[in-house]
Amino acid sequence: MQLQAAEAEIVAAEAAAFARALPDPAAQARYSRLADAAAAGSIPDDLETPLETMLELLFSTGRVSNRAVLQSVFGRTPRGRHLSAAAREVNRALETLRGQTVADVRLSAAGPSLQSLLIETDRCRLTLEIDRDGPRIASLEAG
Repeated sequence: MQLQAAEAEIVAAEAAAFARALPDPAAQARYSRLADAAAAGSIPDDLETPLETMLELLFSTGRVSNRAVLQSVFGRTPRGRHLSAAAREVNRALETLRGQTVADVRLSAAGPSLQSLLIETDRCRLTLEIDRDGPRIASLEAG
């Protein structure tokens, strides 16, 4: 993955700080390597998973120095592309509800890190599940 100059600077700084905070020498070396690769402007395939892991942790803890830039980088990782595709699929399903009268909307905790969103209209019942792997259509009933 190629990085623009501003992205390279931010990812390199985050990865270097991340490496310093890790107690495991092997993990420190991996994230130091990520910092060096980012500083050079290119993340090799074998460091994309550590990059995803680091960014997910930064986002979940709120310790993000430049969210917009790092979200853009995350969006180009395999995991980021997967989550974007899942969101597009759910948005296509939600578009089918346009013009319908909403009768019920409920969000419930379906398990640890799993939420279920029920949208019932005058013509259908759509259930979405949202977890760490993104949103997905659990069921769609017409009628």
